[in-house]
Amino acid sequence: MRVNHQRRLLNKAAEARDYQITIHQRADASWPGDHSRLTALESTGHLRRIDPLEDPGGPVAVWQITAAGLSQLRALTSGAE
Repeated sequence: MRVNHQRRLLNKAAEARDYQITIHQRADASWPGDHSRLTALESTGHLRRIDPLEDPGGPVAVWQITAAGLSQLRALTSGAE
């Protein structure tokens, strides 16, 4: 089964209490694969990057869903079961 990462990530942000997705940088200073996917959604205006929260576990990146992202999510899920 093929995963629609755009729908998955927008849905994750939309379902969050603060409409945000936070990912942590790995110990080896690399980022999880979703970092590039979230950056791509940011470039289309579906997410916006916000100032990272202080985290004792290391660097974090934070994005928040936009009105355009919510509209895109509705379009992606309107035909989904």
